[in-house]
Amino acid sequence: MMAISPGQNVSAEHLRAAARGEERLMSWIHDGTLLLVDKVEAAWSVNRQTVDAAREEGEIFSVWVRDQHWYPAEALKFKREDLAAINRKLGEIDPSSKLLFLLHKHGAVGGMTPLDAVANRKLGDLLRLAAEWGRA
Repeated sequence: MMAISPGQNVSAEHLRAAARGEERLMSWIHDGTLLLVDKVEAAWSVNRQTVDAAREEGEIFSVWVRDQHWYPAEALKFKREDLAAINRKLGEIDPSSKLLFLLHKHGAVGGMTPLDAVANRKLGDLLRLAAEWGRA
């Protein structure tokens, strides 16, 4: 849920929006869209410290839910260097937006998902699109 400061005026609409966001995050956890760090460790054959360092360096991103980092399952389908390039081009947009970028088809890359675009040698086009998303 969103943090509310003492004395902060928060509308019922904002509270409902926050609740919907929390529900979406929880559904992503339950359906396997988001994974705990141990799955990243196993996929990359690394330890927790390496995953933490990769996150801090912009190689991968996480979504913070209920006091834990959750990682996108979709990200683990990419080669690490391709994922790092995409994530860095997306810049400082929020992690949920980064996740949506990875999951959806994009007209700028022929109506493909990012994973399909990379498989079809369109990484350059995808990186240009990611940079635009990051600025939007």
